Amino acid sequence: MKKSWKSGLCYLLLFAFCFMGGRITAERQAVRVANMTPSGKLAIVIDDFGYNGNGTDKMLALSIPFTAAVMPFSEYSGENAKKAVAAGKEVIIHMPMESMMGKREWVGDKGVFLSMTDDEIKAVVEEAYAILPEAVGMNNHMGSAITEDSRSLGDVLDVVKEKNGFFIDSVTTCNSVAKDLAAEKGVPFFKRSVFLDGTNDVETVKKNLRKAAAIALKEGKALAIGHVGPEGGDVTERAIEELIPELEKEGITFVTAGDLVE
Repeated sequence: MKKSWKSGLCYLLLFAFCFMGGRITAERQAVRVANMTPSGKLAIVIDDFGYNGNGTDKMLALSIPFTAAVMPFSEYSGENAKKAVAAGKEVIIHMPMESMMGKREWVGDKGVFLSMTDDEIKAVVEEAYAILPEAVGMNNHMGSAITEDSRSLGDVLDVVKEKNGFFIDSVTTCNSVAKDLAAEKGVPFFKRSVFLDGTNDVETVKKNLRKAAAIALKEGKALAIGHVGPEGGDVTERAIEELIPELEKEGITFVTAGDLVE
């Protein structure tokens, strides 16, 4: 009888030990799986604020953080920037710059052009900051000619640095010198990963947004550029709004451009 009792106790202790060991192993595996779940930061920059373009108010009503890039020399530049700040969005200057393609008037009445002197370039960038004091950084509107030219872009970055700002390269040319020049001058920098729109098709914008999210999940962070107005507007806003739950479930955290700069 005593032997049977001792054997039963041994079996009971063995069972308890195995149960607890299995539970601890399962918990460790659960933690390991959780740690393996991909995550990434995705910043969305919305260009072309400043015109009260299509989708302006809807875009600013989005629940996620994003960066509003405001054209500095437009009729509603100041008004749109103040609206963006009131909505809790980050504001940067969408600086018009000369392009190697297209017409000069597409850049606008004011901007940065290769024919300008160093002092003229710095003066127009200073003027942009004066119009948009809310701006914490800058990206380029068009600008392929300027972002390939170290002198002109260097003048721009000198002012950005003075303002303690950052620079986002919209990557309108594959020969941009912005990254190297920003590093040389000590200006925080990041570049576009994906353009979202330029289409009236919501599904195309969603496809591009998922592409940006995939880059963020793979590399840790990514930056996508969309637009208000005819290049995007309501279509882009709808695509973003409808994808927010899906992307957050996949591990995406929406941030501002300023959260990504290095």
